[in-house]
Amino acid sequence: MKDLLSSQEIEMINELGQMELEASQLYLHLANSMKSINFFGAASFFTNESNTEREHYTKLEDFMNNMGEQLEVRAISAVKAPINDLMEAFEAALEAEMDLLGEYEDAWEKSSPKVKALLHHFIELQSDSVGEYGDLIARLSRTNEPILIDQELAK
Repeated sequence: MKDLLSSQEIEMINELGQMELEASQLYLHLANSMKSINFFGAASFFTNESNTEREHYTKLEDFMNNMGEQLEVRAISAVKAPINDLMEAFEAALEAEMDLLGEYEDAWEKSSPKVKALLHHFIELQSDSVGEYGDLIARLSRTNEPILIDQELAK
């Protein structure tokens, strides 16, 4: 059987899968941190974000399986960065989303058309996430009442 993906594409998709799992882990850490400082809306929001990142991993996994390959499951390092407030959480999330966006864009440049179709979807998702976190940071920087944003995130 002819290989449907190049070895470079297989490695890129494996790296993207790893990054999605690491982002999921980061969001669990952020959810836990928010609970410890009584921002329960943000905790729920970040738990949902973690679940979304695992869904992204599953989409990559399904694509690889459809191409006759298997997505690797590598070890994930513990997230130990202390998060002391909502702004730090949003900034950490923005950085993770920007890193993912950059990696998806780089992979898109190096991929065949069948992989580009998959990656285009993820580039759109990551662009939306970067915008969302940018907006949350801007709004939070303009208020002295972060609890209002936390309450909104609970919805």
